[in-house]
Amino acid sequence: MAVSVVMTVYNGERFLAESVESVLNQTMPNFELIVVDDGSVDSSVSILESYAQRDTRIKFIPQRHAGVPAAANLGIRHAKYELIARLDSDDRMLCERLEKQVAFLEEHQQTQLVCSNCYFINASGRRVGSSACRLDVERARAELRPSHCLELIQSTVMMRKGAFLKMGGYREDLPYAEDRDLWGRFATGGFPIAVQPAYLVEFRLHTGAMTMEKATLQHEICSLIDENVKRRFQGKPEISLSGLQAAKRRAPAMLRFRENTRFMALHAFKRASRYYGEGQFLSCALSMAAAVSLSPIQTVRRVLQRIRLVEADA
Repeated sequence: MAVSVVMTVYNGERFLAESVESVLNQTMPNFELIVVDDGSVDSSVSILESYAQRDTRIKFIPQRHAGVPAAANLGIRHAKYELIARLDSDDRMLCERLEKQVAFLEEHQQTQLVCSNCYFINASGRRVGSSACRLDVERARAELRPSHCLELIQSTVMMRKGAFLKMGGYREDLPYAEDRDLWGRFATGGFPIAVQPAYLVEFRLHTGAMTMEKATLQHEICSLIDENVKRRFQGKPEISLSGLQAAKRRAPAMLRFRENTRFMALHAFKRASRYYGEGQFLSCALSMAAAVSLSPIQTVRRVLQRIRLVEADA
């Protein structure tokens, strides 16, 4: 079988070459790499044009800036193979990623989407931790806890194009978390998803844009996605973002306080992780201290479950 690797880029010059090289170095040669540039104004376009001129397996598609979901949908529509592997433009594949995931999907014909475990790397490419994906759709349904089926890292995902198109692709009206929304529609739409228990991708931790305004909107959208996953599990109609916001405003003050505290702790934890990836250890310590002070139990649990330190040469 062959694979279409789909990547989107927006001002990604810093790590773009590493990501492309990780695809070109795959042990499985039968693939195409489709890269959609979403209106970059840095050197991303020239980098991609150079690679496309040297390797015919690379298909470069420029578009006006329209957002990641639109760029990803465009790339997948141009894919000529049934299997679609996603990769973000700052992450890296390990050399056997495509070969191993294709073998998994060939062995598990009913599975429509598979993800894997991943290593965390810092800005310089050094491994600083790892994450083992936990996925249990039936538990998510029984306990009405969407986190059991939504915590997939996009760069580890390979899916069947037919199922993706039946799901309607990525929602282009979501400015954030379009991948989380897609996983939720796979889980509630009856399309089997699975974890391949292997470390196949390196996920980059770096600061990027971490404004509170962006984090707040992203949190609201993730809350909306999770709420609608629960509603679909229960056979209830979905709710709009404005409807969810109104319901939260009507909630008791103590519940709103707890929710805001959990969000602030999570944001501080994410900031700490990315500062660590950039080697900004004082900022990392301050952000981690804030996360612990706001939510000590949840923060310690995240550290133990999501960031397990590994040797740099693991």
